[in-house]
Amino acid sequence: MRSDTMTQVYMGIDLGTGGCRVGLFDDRGRPLAFHNTPVTAIHPHPSWVEQDVDEWWRALVASTRAALARSGIDPAQIAGIGFDATSATLVALDGAGKPLRNAIMWADVRASEQAGRASEIDHWARLYNGEGKDPASAEWFVFKAMWLKENEPDVWARSAWILDAPDWMGLRLTGRPAVNLCSASLKMYHNNDHGGFPVDFYERLGVGDLMDKMPSQVNAMGEPLGTLSPEAAEELGLVAGTPVAQGGIDAEAGMIGMNVLAPGRMALITGSSNCLLAQSAIPLYGAGMFGAHTAALVRGQYTIEASQASTGSVIRWFLENSAKDLVEAAKTGGPSPYEVLNEASKDIPPGSDGVLVLEYFQGNRSPYTDAKARGTITGLTLSHRREHIYHAIQEATCYGLELNLRTMRAAGYEPRAITACGGALSSPEWLKMHADVTGLEITVTEIQDAPTLGSAMMGALAAGRFADLQEAADAMVHYSAVIKPDPARHEEYRYWVDEYAALFPAIRDIQHRTAERAEKSHKAGAEEQRDEAKARISGTVDGDTTGLADFTTMLGDGGL
Repeated sequence: MRSDTMTQVYMGIDLGTGGCRVGLFDDRGRPLAFHNTPVTAIHPHPSWVEQDVDEWWRALVASTRAALARSGIDPAQIAGIGFDATSATLVALDGAGKPLRNAIMWADVRASEQAGRASEIDHWARLYNGEGKDPASAEWFVFKAMWLKENEPDVWARSAWILDAPDWMGLRLTGRPAVNLCSASLKMYHNNDHGGFPVDFYERLGVGDLMDKMPSQVNAMGEPLGTLSPEAAEELGLVAGTPVAQGGIDAEAGMIGMNVLAPGRMALITGSSNCLLAQSAIPLYGAGMFGAHTAALVRGQYTIEASQASTGSVIRWFLENSAKDLVEAAKTGGPSPYEVLNEASKDIPPGSDGVLVLEYFQGNRSPYTDAKARGTITGLTLSHRREHIYHAIQEATCYGLELNLRTMRAAGYEPRAITACGGALSSPEWLKMHADVTGLEITVTEIQDAPTLGSAMMGALAAGRFADLQEAADAMVHYSAVIKPDPARHEEYRYWVDEYAALFPAIRDIQHRTAERAEKSHKAGAEEQRDEAKARISGTVDGDTTGLADFTTMLGDGGL
């Protein structure tokens, strides 16, 4: 039983690319405990990214129990639960709710051919893709569904549910199937101004039956979803019957946790990828950006979005491959490799002494929507050191942000200021670089983990503590600093942003040819390995049992 005299606590769940994070907050937004449990990304082929769905749940259980233990909070004090997860992350479940394969993650772009077919269709659904002028994104949910149906027909036929990751989370917590309106609008072409889901568009793409595998109930973020099921409560160490709010996409949960719920400010959510989001009172469309998405965050408003597929992940790639000594030293008590490289690069001028990077290591999401775009480092000489490349990668993430801001301005949205959260805030130098490159003030929230806070705020709505998201944000979101741009450095950076903007169009055709060549080589190599393994399997008849080991391994990877 939950006592009315107990201090009420609200739980936020953030299922991100790198792990499952749980945060506990009071109704003033004060953090009481956090815990993150890492999850592993699997890269079976170039540009493919998968994760084990069961590992997500194990990570949630571990994080929940650890946060409770760390805080000393009685589970009966948790009055409401909210959640978020990555979106355009496809989960296929059987009738018992068991996953039939690994989740196909948001960053996976295997469905580029399927998305290409959609780009040829004239339909109102395509308004979200730069008013129909931009290619459809291979990341989006419907194209992954197409890929699954066409390439794994057995999995498709056995699937009772094809869900986005947030909707898997809601089902797992409550047992109640629902589609969150945020994912529907931002990743599935749902448009309230045109009647909802574009069923005829799906039919033209050959996946009209997708609607039969998705829940019919559609809820906005923060609206009631259900209550915590007895089975989930037992595993999590919580109380059955605890109210659970409808969750949604992690980036939009971050907007809630940053109080970017009305037109005016922009939200910059930094991490493995960067999301730039804003609310508009009117629909705005333009080449190079996503939206304006109807009711994705607040009913009656429009959400516009631009994003970079790989930012912090490129920094990590660089550290793992070019600064292993610093990474290993940090494990034995040495300083963070970020600290070392920030110190080493602090006097490098804007432009990194001529080194220019395109951070498109996982393709480009906006403004080009190009799954075949690739990372690029140019301008290197024998005088450059690794800190130059590190500094240039940091600058590239800022240049990409400014290029997206230019795109939004061209569509009629004039950003006045940015509210930021996430990984970039841990580096004052990198955060200041964002301000200098864009020329905009950047406000920093006290709670950098805005998605987890935003999810807890949705939990507070489910508990009845607040009437709406805006009231919750006014009470629970607080600010710690404002970073002002340096006008002189901003002016100097204009040149480098112009060069950055010119680089990809200049090498696009080369990148496409080499990406296609590499993909063909990979496929040919994979087919050769399978043919060799099949031949060795046949050798088991003659006593060559090594073939059996190959066969078992291949079955574990999805079979022949």
